[in-house]
Amino acid sequence: MFVCPNCGANIIFDPGKQLLHCDYCDTDLSPDSLIQKDDAREQTYTETQPDDSSETGYSEYTTTVYTCKECGGEILANDNTVATFCSYCGASTVLASRISKERAPECIIPFKITKQECGDIYKKHLKKALYAPGYMKEDVVIDKFRGIYMPYWVYDFSKNGEISFGAKDDRRSGDYIIHTTYNVTTNVEASYNGLSYDASSQFSDTLSEAIAPFDFSQAVPFNTSYMSGFYADAADADASIYVDRYKSMVTGEIYSQITSDKSIRNKRVINLNSGTFEPDKAQTRMGYFPVWFLSCRHKDRLTYAVINGQTGEVAMDVPIDYKKYILSSLIIAAVLFAILFFIPSSVMRPGFMLFISVVLACVSMGIICDKKNKLYARENNLDDLGLAAKKKNEAASESRESSGAVPPVSAPSYKSKQGTVPFYYYVIAVLVFVFVCLPFGIAGIGLFVAVGIPLFNKAKDKAVNKKIIEVENVKVKSPGMDKLVLCLKPLLGIILSILVWFIAPAADEYYYIAAMVCIAGVLLSFFDITGLHNKLSTRPLPQFDKRGGDE
Repeated sequence: MFVCPNCGANIIFDPGKQLLHCDYCDTDLSPDSLIQKDDAREQTYTETQPDDSSETGYSEYTTTVYTCKECGGEILANDNTVATFCSYCGASTVLASRISKERAPECIIPFKITKQECGDIYKKHLKKALYAPGYMKEDVVIDKFRGIYMPYWVYDFSKNGEISFGAKDDRRSGDYIIHTTYNVTTNVEASYNGLSYDASSQFSDTLSEAIAPFDFSQAVPFNTSYMSGFYADAADADASIYVDRYKSMVTGEIYSQITSDKSIRNKRVINLNSGTFEPDKAQTRMGYFPVWFLSCRHKDRLTYAVINGQTGEVAMDVPIDYKKYILSSLIIAAVLFAILFFIPSSVMRPGFMLFISVVLACVSMGIICDKKNKLYARENNLDDLGLAAKKKNEAASESRESSGAVPPVSAPSYKSKQGTVPFYYYVIAVLVFVFVCLPFGIAGIGLFVAVGIPLFNKAKDKAVNKKIIEVENVKVKSPGMDKLVLCLKPLLGIILSILVWFIAPAADEYYYIAAMVCIAGVLLSFFDITGLHNKLSTRPLPQFDKRGGDE
């Protein structure tokens, strides 16, 4: 730990002053002027126990115990803890030996946001969450924010040199379509520095991405004095896990910058060679970045809120309170009913009502499928590469111990590819044609041909020419049957509406009944959507290991 040279008390880093501050004698010191003289005492014990499954007939267990130099109490720390607090006297301590055993960090971004500012930012953002449970707004909960220095991998990419590729242009001249091909050669000078990704399997990638980016220009050479008064974890996710992802992202960015040039903006890129736009140099560094972290208990799960300790960017898991949701829904429904009551019947025609109900049902099905896919990715660690790699390594270790064979463990592979036309583009086009244009007869069909088709082709070309990044050989969609079961309610309403539309009964009552059934399916599906949202906004217990200190 760091000791005040004037009074001998524990001295901690103050984000507001950007100095080491002693609460006892009010001394302020520069973080670079103080050297860590005392650390927690470290003792290693080895115990031997009989083990019939071992070739030697026994197994050895090694335990490292850290004791506080202030009070002599045992410090609670897991394998990845770098900085923590004594559970007995509250003294801040940095386990320097943990840092020296790992890859030494090169930089650290000090905390800029104080705990008070962190609480104010949290309250401000929580005001926008109308359906948030009341317990999340209590001062007792907000006071539980903890400052943690999280390990991050920092990537630098560059590409310099000449590249060549093909381009194609199609244009109509009378009854002919003229195809023109080009050989494009250009010189590229691009550098992307300070791209960071968290190096801890215990820190969710979704939360880490949500509070990014950090301003790497404010990073300083690594010094443990900045950690005094905060928690810190060691890196347990290898840098290779994310390097391919960032390499593909940089490749897509270089592609977008080059193809957006006015000379080839309206041309299609063809004959791409492998690696044409890929960066040719990559460097990796390690640093510690500041994060304010809060966990709240929600039934048998946890919700998390994280705040970027440098920029104040916020990411929160906010579940929906069913009571607030139902009450507000009833109020909104009453207001909408009052508005619809005064709309003339000539405007609210049966066919139009049916179209609106089908659109709402399609939207609810899309939301259900999207949330179900995200939940599937969350439950299978497909959205958290660090945790997925850790579990693979653990599975490989168990397999080695049981059979002696080690299955291959590798980081996910990413690739850049040309975009494709999303299926919902065609669904929207068909719905617009059937329910909007077709009822107006020849005029509606002509409008669709003159305006709708060109707009559709423009959107399609934009999607095709877009450079996208995907994970190779990783299924990120929930099984179709699971989604079908949840979508049955609005789907039955859509089927009934389509049948009524094509049968075209003379009585308007059939249209209204079909629309009401469709809307009822949409309303019932909202409860499924809310349930999926609450699962996505909470996480299993525990996500982070237990910490000591002043928690």
